Amino acid sequence: MTNDVDTSGANRRTGDTIAIDGSYQYKALTAGNPVQRFWHLSKQLVIDRFLPPGPGDYVMDVGCGSGVISNHLAGRGASVLAVDGNASAIAFAREQFPSENIRFVHGLVDESFDVERPVDSIYCLEVIEHIYHDQVLNMLGAFHGLLKPGGHALLTTPNYASLWPVIEFACDKLQKTATMRGDQHVCRFTPRRLRDTCAQAGFEIERLTSFCFLAPWIAPLSEGFARRVHELEASLPVRAGSILLVVLRKR
Repeated sequence: MTNDVDTSGANRRTGDTIAIDGSYQYKALTAGNPVQRFWHLSKQLVIDRFLPPGPGDYVMDVGCGSGVISNHLAGRGASVLAVDGNASAIAFAREQFPSENIRFVHGLVDESFDVERPVDSIYCLEVIEHIYHDQVLNMLGAFHGLLKPGGHALLTTPNYASLWPVIEFACDKLQKTATMRGDQHVCRFTPRRLRDTCAQAGFEIERLTSFCFLAPWIAPLSEGFARRVHELEASLPVRAGSILLVVLRKR
């Protein structure tokens, strides 16, 4: 089974303008400072809370990076098709997470994907800010075609209606991470823009929330307390967190 995606737009991004280490997400989760580790752990926490895969589910991890989320999904019993445009990330993921339940594929997020059957769930974490808005719409249209009726997609992206622009600016100035603004992040979402974009692609929005407000900064003191704060933040109607999360349903 394949899907057809319109990628004919003049503005099409095929990668970041700087090289990203293929092991980046894995190292951030396992060897980063406490704030960075919790920032990446929180992605697994929101999956487990808002869209955990069931045993035997067929899911996609689009923009899989070094394979951390793919491995987490497979650990819950899902069969995972993992896609990323960074060849070194795919090579690292294949070596780090050899599993019969994961198929790592080198490809761009707005290209066609070969899938075995209609997909139960699609996970796309902090990817849409790396491509232009027309590409986001093309990608979401592809997701809609790949999902089974009633299937879901979970997306996260930086929240530009929060303190995120300050954090991004500080990280870029201090060179604590690879430069984000411009080199990596070219599409900026607020809660309203994210909702409108997903609705334009034909999805029903089941949940729109945010996380990573205070919790990551508490992690150096106590990861357990940070987890409790994280759960509270993700449940609040106020979308003040630095990362937006949306759960979509194919009608």
